[in-house]
Amino acid sequence: CPRPADARGSQPTMSDAAMEAKELIPSSEQPQAQEKPDAAAEKTKRKPSADDEIALTATAPDAPKVIGTDSDEEDLPAYDDLKIATIGNVDSGKSTLVGVLTKAILDDGRGSARSRVFNFAHEQANGRTSSIAQEIMGFRDDGKQVTFDHQRQAGSVSVAARKQQWTQVVAQSSKVVTFIDLCGHEKYLKTTIFGLTGLYPDYAMIVVNANAGFQRMTREHLGIALALKVPVFFVVTKIDIAPDNVFTENMHSLCRLLKSNAVKLQPLIVRTMADAEQGAQQVSTHQACPIFCVSNVTGDGLDPLRCFMASVASRTVSSGVFNRRSAPVEFQIDGIYQVPGVGIVVAGTIMAGTVTPNMTLMLGPDKSGHFKPVLVRSIHTKRTPVEQAVAGQGAAFALRSLVKKDTLKRSTFRKGMVMVAPELSPKAVREFEAEVVILHHATTIKVKYQAVIHCGVIRQSAQVREIRVPLLRAGDKGIIRFRFVNYGEYIKLGQTLLFREGRTKGLGTVVLLDPPPMPGDRPTGEPGKV
Repeated sequence: CPRPADARGSQPTMSDAAMEAKELIPSSEQPQAQEKPDAAAEKTKRKPSADDEIALTATAPDAPKVIGTDSDEEDLPAYDDLKIATIGNVDSGKSTLVGVLTKAILDDGRGSARSRVFNFAHEQANGRTSSIAQEIMGFRDDGKQVTFDHQRQAGSVSVAARKQQWTQVVAQSSKVVTFIDLCGHEKYLKTTIFGLTGLYPDYAMIVVNANAGFQRMTREHLGIALALKVPVFFVVTKIDIAPDNVFTENMHSLCRLLKSNAVKLQPLIVRTMADAEQGAQQVSTHQACPIFCVSNVTGDGLDPLRCFMASVASRTVSSGVFNRRSAPVEFQIDGIYQVPGVGIVVAGTIMAGTVTPNMTLMLGPDKSGHFKPVLVRSIHTKRTPVEQAVAGQGAAFALRSLVKKDTLKRSTFRKGMVMVAPELSPKAVREFEAEVVILHHATTIKVKYQAVIHCGVIRQSAQVREIRVPLLRAGDKGIIRFRFVNYGEYIKLGQTLLFREGRTKGLGTVVLLDPPPMPGDRPTGEPGKV
């Protein structure tokens, strides 16, 4: 890839830092002071710039690590599985890049590679991802990718063929990289946030169109990744059709953004295999942000990117998100399927413990806030049957209800449900307090303000019942008491949450569950309700 050398040859200067304010947030989204007679002092406050907004993500309240105090790594997940979320603006080539990498093919410029990744026919028709798709690529001990001839066959891939490919890749690989292909269009932002918060990726691969540059939704996705403390790296696509002057200008803008006070990352433009290995060592500690320049049609720059994938380490242990394998089981559900001949199958991520067949777990909370016992009949990981699944892995379980005259159906489940060990005595939480920071908001946040809460697999509207200060504006921090609008949820202290109203408005950490009732509240005696 010869172009990165030109881009690196003229690095941006510090005098360009003033441009980031317009690059990060459109002017229409900038916070504005509210005209109120009793808030004259608020008018004198400086409006937060775009740099301030992204920089706030780095100073957000840190969630305490879940792993615990002692560091017995033998008891931690040892499964070598790397999860990478693919994000970026619409039409940047995310699905095409995933198809090219996982199938070891080149694109024809008309969408042949992305057709191997899409889940639905309407995605194939309009070329836009509207659901979460997952694909895997495997590496042997020598770092070579596991490939098969039938992967290169033209046309879309059937479910049976995809299952066979996954099984073969897992069987012959010492390292498996799972790509989580997320949506780029603003219409599907909630699905993208769900993928970042509920699937717990190790890294975020931000794809940028070399012709269009760093666009608004890409800025939104970058802010979310920084808020969740997910290390990022960039892949600039379509370099074969980008004019030289446009490509150089967009590379300069990207480097300026990464060096700015908002992001504070050192760009590393990857040209060689040595650069890729250096980036793999430094990306997890935020010492550098690798930038790859590729073409999915000609294949330029793909070899260093594959070398990076083979070298970068999993963050299952270091992220502090997952608990020990010996801890009581906690499993977050992100997918429900009705499989003919099998029955209900749930998919998700194991947050703690080890799951084996014939294990009894508590499923809930349902709409009334209750949990009921279910039996795990069989287990699959990466579409392969296994005898156990441990914390940090994604898995699918075939379930059977242990309640008499109760049959599990798709209607039994809703978003935010979990399966936990009976000894945890789980209960639904309707109200909680969180320490939050407001990233951007046009006016003010007061009591009775409603937003959508994203916390793990939870996605539900919540209302502000109490704020420790009179109001909150963009850039402010405070403790807010939230109440879920519809049902109680299973949440834990220290969990990170995002809340949005359209675009992302703020993030925070859960600091108190079931706070004391407020004046006028009447207890109902039902779990999760007040």
